[in-house]
Amino acid sequence: DGDLRQAQRILGALYAAGERDPETLGIYARTWMDRLSASGDRADLEESRRLYAEAFERAKDDYYTGINAASKSVLLGTPDDLAKAEVFARQVQEIVGTEPADGDYWMTATVAEVYLLMKNYVDAERLYKAAVAMARSEVGSHQSTWTQACRLMEKLQPSDDDRARIRSAFAHLPDCS
Repeated sequence: DGDLRQAQRILGALYAAGERDPETLGIYARTWMDRLSASGDRADLEESRRLYAEAFERAKDDYYTGINAASKSVLLGTPDDLAKAEVFARQVQEIVGTEPADGDYWMTATVAEVYLLMKNYVDAERLYKAAVAMARSEVGSHQSTWTQACRLMEKLQPSDDDRARIRSAFAHLPDCS
């Protein structure tokens, strides 16, 4: 907790000084998600989404901040937030496309996440499987991606069959807890 607070003080000072590039904002936004994990306070999630959205607004080609703005909007879950998530997801899809990115696990996983956010579970399954297949030994990356998919599915409430589709890409990992 002390390290997280120290990181937030440093990043907050950078933010206040006008250092608002996508990487700095993305890291700062991530600290608010870490804080949410400890606090459970919705305001921490709102701050994370706000910072990711600001970063994406400043750098419209930065799919990392865009997908995170979209996903945090889904996690917030209000009708307005879900509408924002759809807008962000469509903007990210314009950047990352609709097919696997040869040799790029994270971009391919992002394409899959866009499909998941759009409730296109068939294509989400296809892209998640492609991402895992291109980086078989990167189990930590798979775990991170699966954990995010679990959080999103908790809010999106796919049917059992659609959830099983997404699960099939990560059958080598423990199921959501």
